[in-house]
Amino acid sequence: MQSFFHKHWQVLLSILFATVVALFWVFPYRSALSYQEQYQLFLFTPSYFAERMSVPGGLADYVAEFITQFYYLYAVGAILLALVFFCLQRLAWALMRRLGTARVWYLLSFVPAIALWGFMGNENVLLSFAIALLGLEELMLHYIIVRDHSHSWRASALYLLLAIPAGYWFFGAAIWMLPAFVLFHGLVMQGQTACSSSPKPSICWVGLVAAVYAVAVVMVCSLFLQYPYYKLFGGINYFRYPAVIPWMQWLVMALFVLGPFVGVRLPQLAEKRERVAAVSQLLVLIVATVPWLRFSFAPATYELIDYDYLVRTHQWQRIVEKAQKQQASSPMSVSCVNLALAMQGQLCDRLFEFYQNGAEGLFPTFTRDMTSPLPTAEVFYQLGMVNDAERYTFEAQEAIPNYRKSGRLTRRIAQCEIINGNYAVASKYLRMLEHSLFYSRWAKNQERFLYNDKAVNADREYGRLRELRIKHRDYLFSDQEMDQMLGLLLIDNKKYDNRMAYEYLIAYELLQRDVNRFMQYYPLGRFVQFDHIPYAIQQVLVGSWLQQHNSLQGMPYSVDQQNVESTVNFIRAYMTNRNDPALNQPPLCYNAWHYLLMGGNVKKKGKEKMKAIY
Repeated sequence: MQSFFHKHWQVLLSILFATVVALFWVFPYRSALSYQEQYQLFLFTPSYFAERMSVPGGLADYVAEFITQFYYLYAVGAILLALVFFCLQRLAWALMRRLGTARVWYLLSFVPAIALWGFMGNENVLLSFAIALLGLEELMLHYIIVRDHSHSWRASALYLLLAIPAGYWFFGAAIWMLPAFVLFHGLVMQGQTACSSSPKPSICWVGLVAAVYAVAVVMVCSLFLQYPYYKLFGGINYFRYPAVIPWMQWLVMALFVLGPFVGVRLPQLAEKRERVAAVSQLLVLIVATVPWLRFSFAPATYELIDYDYLVRTHQWQRIVEKAQKQQASSPMSVSCVNLALAMQGQLCDRLFEFYQNGAEGLFPTFTRDMTSPLPTAEVFYQLGMVNDAERYTFEAQEAIPNYRKSGRLTRRIAQCEIINGNYAVASKYLRMLEHSLFYSRWAKNQERFLYNDKAVNADREYGRLRELRIKHRDYLFSDQEMDQMLGLLLIDNKKYDNRMAYEYLIAYELLQRDVNRFMQYYPLGRFVQFDHIPYAIQQVLVGSWLQQHNSLQGMPYSVDQQNVESTVNFIRAYMTNRNDPALNQPPLCYNAWHYLLMGGNVKKKGKEKMKAIY
């Protein structure tokens, strides 16, 4: 066993590295895979392939999107991504061995792949960049093979003459790695003698000529492509935002070029010292990699990505548990928590157990980007505001910076069109999805609803939402009048019990701190099936009753004694000392009046009445 490990320790370490990469994406960053998958729609059509291949880097982009579609099955996607990193590292070592690096320095071949791993912590870095690096490593390796076998600069020059234009068109701006590698190969491997002896001066110049030739290739391509020079020279599809070329992209490319030369001058060690050197390298890599990854994967960004993923997969309890561990704070994350509570029928029971930032926590202000409208669109969809759900979804899809389509968003748009009875439009989206891998079966299944109102009405989801939606009206509305929209949902519905709309209506007024409107809308609850008055509503009713009366006698509401006691305790503590730290600690901070009073937006008259009671 020991001899087997000694013989195959390099491959075993590479497999261990790939395993760690796969586990990294499967568990803590599974949502990142979903995030990448949902902003593209890979189609098995000739026109899709032709569109990708029509620009430099098209092959890398096509292969990357083919792999990315498997992120839909996150375990399969993580394995494929780990395989890409495995190949990147093994090719880096193949280059190092070709250049004469001793086997003891094997762990140095992991450095470029680890740098790329951290760079991909930026959620807008696309897999096409990693595929392009993989392609350029192959080109660099074949350059060394051609040089070693031919022993002639002419064969190398002929290879570069063909490889540079082909590599640029297939892999994009990563082609700069090839002439840079050739130049460093001439300088490092040949040493000073390479530029002094008469038959070899051309070896040093091959790299410079290759770089000039690469510039000429790009300039020729610019005559036929409608892209600015900085995109042609810096890469078209490596980063989701077309106007941005991150500086880290160049650093990672440089590491893949220079990395193979690091071990060239390092000595071969004796067996005992070889083990010490290997263990030392491994410890340094681990110590450096952990903080590098923690720094690269921004917690605030991935918190939002996590919430979006949980909403997409309808993991409502997981959302609540996540918020219990660490309170959500942004409008998007708060809206996800409130949606999860509503989907479990607990919104008005547990509303104030979680951080609230006003009505933004129910319906965040629309922002023209590809992420923030999605939870709001899900809220609209579940409420029955189908047109608004489609509008937010469509705007999110059109806001994808690199102009891709989205499988997730296209599916939701098709659903909204089916519910609204716009079957011709729905058919267009379904036909598009039929050319994909993981949405095809669903799209074919949905065709049974086309031009079949009876089937739509009988469907559990579509029939319910078709009935719940606001019908016979088409108008724009202000975000400041969302309570009126929710009221219309209740009034317009005759068949289904829209408890969620009622809870959102009441929560909206409470988060606006508008107790008067709350009292106006509260009686609508008699048309909704509740087995008890929600706890937050009970607390507001108790406090409002105390403002009007000297005691709790005669209160007509069915309230729990626990809610009466918690409300009375909070109000007494608040009136005694508004700066009492206990007011901001459980259980007092969970009372609805903590939000209503501590925000400072309750009318002064109401506070004076409350104070007069005690």
